[in-house]
Amino acid sequence: MHGLFRSELSSVSKELPTIVVLASGNGSNFQVLAEKSISGELRANLKALIVDRPCGAVERAKKLGIEVEMLSKPWHEDLERVLDTLKPDLIVLAGFMKIIPERIVNKYFPRIVNIHPSLLPAFPGKDAIKQAFDYGVKVTGITIHFVDAGVDTGPIIFQKAIEIDEGWDLETLESKIHELEHESYWKVVSNLLYKAYKIEGRKVTWGV
Repeated sequence: MHGLFRSELSSVSKELPTIVVLASGNGSNFQVLAEKSISGELRANLKALIVDRPCGAVERAKKLGIEVEMLSKPWHEDLERVLDTLKPDLIVLAGFMKIIPERIVNKYFPRIVNIHPSLLPAFPGKDAIKQAFDYGVKVTGITIHFVDAGVDTGPIIFQKAIEIDEGWDLETLESKIHELEHESYWKVVSNLLYKAYKIEGRKVTWGV
C-alpha cells in the first residue's frame, strides 16, 4: 500500500472537485463540511449525503439543499452503484456505522477517508469516546485516516490530542471531541483535494 497521490485538478480548471459524505447519525460533521463548501472555505462541490437509514443528517441536508441518497438493501451493492454514478473525487465518512466492503475499499483507495474520535490505534470501533473515558486515560483525541479493509486500521493522515480534565464528565468530553472534529475535518479534506501526499506502508506524508 504505497505510492504518490495528488490532486489531478488543473490550475486553470473552473470545476471544483467533488465529494460525497456518508453518515448514519446526527450529522454534525456533515453539516460543517456542507457549510464550509457552501461558504467557499472548502473549495469542493458536496454532491450528496449518502445514508443507510433515516437519521438526523438527512434533516440537515434538506435544510441546506443537498441531495440525499438513501441506500436500499443490500446496502453495499447500492452504495457501489451510487458511488459509480456520482464519481466523487473523495468519499468522506462522517459517522457511517457500516463497514465498507473490501471490494469497494480496494476500488476507491485512497479516496475514502474517515474520522474517528480517539487516538488510534487506541479504542477503535464503536463508542470510542466512552471507551477512553471509562478506561481513565489522561489524553485522547481524534484521528483522520484512510479507509482500508479493517476496522479503523487504515493509514493515519492526521491526529490531534486533548488532555482530559479531571472535572469533566463523559458529556463534556464528547463535546470537546466534537469541537476538535468540526475544527479539523474540513481542513484535512481540503488538503487531500489540493495538496500532494505520499503513502508508504502506513506512513502518510505531505508533498512529493
